[in-house]
This record gives sequence, C-alpha cells and structure tokens, in this order.
Amino acid sequence: MWRSFVLMLTVLCLIGLSGCATTKKKASLEDETWYPMTQELKEDINRLEGMLEELSDETSDLNKRANSLENRMSLLSQPAQQREEYTPPTTPAPSGPMTGNVQTTYNTALDNYYNRDYEKAIGKFTQIISQHSRSTLADNAQYWLAECYYGLEDYQRAIEEFRKVFSYADTEKDDDAQLKLGFCYANTGDATQAVAELRKLLNLYPDSEFADVARSRIEALSP
Repeated sequence: MWRSFVLMLTVLCLIGLSGCATTKKKASLEDETWYPMTQELKEDINRLEGMLEELSDETSDLNKRANSLENRMSLLSQPAQQREEYTPPTTPAPSGPMTGNVQTTYNTALDNYYNRDYEKAIGKFTQIISQHSRSTLADNAQYWLAECYYGLEDYQRAIEEFRKVFSYADTEKDDDAQLKLGFCYANTGDATQAVAELRKLLNLYPDSEFADVARSRIEALSP
C-alpha cells in the first residue's frame, strides 16, 4: 500500500512540476528544480524495496531458527535412545551475495554522490557492479557511477558508463541514461550528436518523463 502511495505522490509531483518546466524551455535539466526531486523519490522507492527484501531475508532466517527450536524441543520430549539417533538439519549456505550488504553499500554510495564526494561513490558503485553483478541494484549502480563522472565533468568517461546501462535488460534507468548522453555531448560542444541522442530518447521512449525536457533541449541546441 505504501509503495502505491509513494508512486502516486511521485506522479502528482511530476504533473504539477511539469507545468513549471514548460516556462523555461531553454533551461538545462540541471537548472530544473524538480529533477533532483524525481531522482530522490526514485531512490527512496528503491531503498524501501531493498529494505523490504532485507526484511524478507531476516524473516526467512527467523523462520529457520524457529523450526530448529521446534525440532530441538521435539527431540527433548523423545526417549534418550531416539535422541542419540537424531541428526540436526543443516542450513544450506547462501547461494549469492547478501542483499542487505549490497543495499547498505548502495545507500552509502548514494549519500557520497549527493554530498558530491564522487571519488568515494565511484569506488562503492564499482564494487557493487564487479562483485554483485547479478544484484537487482547493479543497473542502478551503473547509472549512478556514470552520474559521478558527469559530476566530475569527465564527460567522455560518463558517456562510456551511461552506455553500459543499456546492457541491463530489465533496467528502469534506460531513458535516464539516454537523456544524459545528450547532455554529455552538449557539454563537450558536440551539438549535432547531442540532438541525435535526445531524438533517440523521443523515438525509443516516447512516454518517458524526460520527453518534454529532451524537446526543450533540442530546441535550445538547434540552430
């Protein structure tokens, strides 16, 4: 229920704030006050989903402990001979990285990013991508890694990292990355390629929340 409420609140914020964006068609996305808000709301939703997943893991662990206690209590009620023959069940080792650890690293990296401590954020996002490539947070980590290089004004490296976002089939950061590719090329002075990337966003993601921003930027960059 809370997730639906957060999503509805996000949509209402975007509808209300999109009207403000049209009055500044030639302003860049960095100048739009609503853009950081939408990113933070998205990350809040991701954090909450991570917390739920972590709680689910903890609940599963508690259930296993409860079952183990029930087995022990049942064993104590049995005759001594039967207890000698009892072999306690073994708990299988985790098949993958602990979600909670990845979520903690991801949250810390995001905090580093928002504090503009890009070098620390780069280290943590890179760690998630290399050590937990199958995590549901890997694609987001890749996107924010690119944003770190964008913040450092290393636009060529940012372009490389933003393009890697598309390698994640189920990512929800594809239109974000496509938009920032246009911004990267604009900041390098390549207006032609910038417009091409922004038009690609409109073609591939016509329903993107960034469509109006892309159109405004195309207008600003067009001769």
